[in-house]
Amino acid sequence: MNWRILSLIFLTALVLACTTQTDADIRKNYDGALKTFNAFRNTDLNPELKIVDTEWVIEKWGSYDQKDEVFYKAMMLLPANYSFKKAKEHDLSSFVAFTWEGKIYVVKDNFNEETFRRTVYHELEHLYQERFNITSDGTFDGEKAKASTIEGDAKLISRVLAGENYTKESLSEIDEENAYFLLGYAPYLFGYNLAIEVFNRTNDTVSLLKRPPTTMEQVIHPEKYFAGEGFERVSIGDNQNRLGELFMLFFLGAHTDDSIAWVAAEGWNGDAYTLNDTGWQWKISFDSRKDAVEFYYAVNNMLKILGNFEDGQYTIEGKYLPQKIKVELDGNYVTLTSHFLEV
Repeated sequence: MNWRILSLIFLTALVLACTTQTDADIRKNYDGALKTFNAFRNTDLNPELKIVDTEWVIEKWGSYDQKDEVFYKAMMLLPANYSFKKAKEHDLSSFVAFTWEGKIYVVKDNFNEETFRRTVYHELEHLYQERFNITSDGTFDGEKAKASTIEGDAKLISRVLAGENYTKESLSEIDEENAYFLLGYAPYLFGYNLAIEVFNRTNDTVSLLKRPPTTMEQVIHPEKYFAGEGFERVSIGDNQNRLGELFMLFFLGAHTDDSIAWVAAEGWNGDAYTLNDTGWQWKISFDSRKDAVEFYYAVNNMLKILGNFEDGQYTIEGKYLPQKIKVELDGNYVTLTSHFLEV
């Protein structure tokens, strides 16, 4: 037999053996993690384990809503020519495991035996969370708060069960290159920090799951969560969408100094946002006139960096989506109004 054929047969057998061994390792580690988790939560979860690869994940969830792309580009968190599809695929390719329809999926391409049990604990906690029916008001801010509860709790519990130390994390410096990606990670970070606060007070996170935060303001500032601090319900016509303090932080932080962005965003007291084919409008309420003025000057200074000011509005062209933006201050409110430019 030709030596090349022999080599091919040997390599094929070796690949199959490695794949089988990897699958066996995954299932063995999974069974051990499942037993530990059920003992901790006093549950009898036994979800089916599915082993897939990155290609399967991208094929399954690689599509996206074009409105999301327009939103992030209109708000200047992504350049106008950025490939949103590639960004989506990049995110999906990093998946290690996930839950879907009551099953746990493990992406074998990213399997790491050292951290695998922690990963399984994380996904099992997601299944445990389902009994609490965690919901949101459907706004951008509300959905981020919901994600913070879900991911923060799972991240902490997975570390507790893995016997790892857990300490609060700090947000990396925001800039125009990483703002979009850090915004996506923010619920994991701020939610984790809030979960630690709850765990340190109650020795568990069940109370967090029973009473989740309703805004990212509550997530970012745990003292406001424990105090049950609310917000003003602002509207633009019939529109009730809300972007929240977290988005304000990244909107400014992408193009200005982080210290300025933090101070300006912290005065948030509610907002309303609308986006259509011709532009967008964002009306923000602040805790005080002073807070509104701080944001007003911060956003004007940011727009001076990004565009030219003429006739009371800023013209944004070049790297970001072409548009004209007007900023208005009225008492405790600041309103930004955008009109897209034809290209």
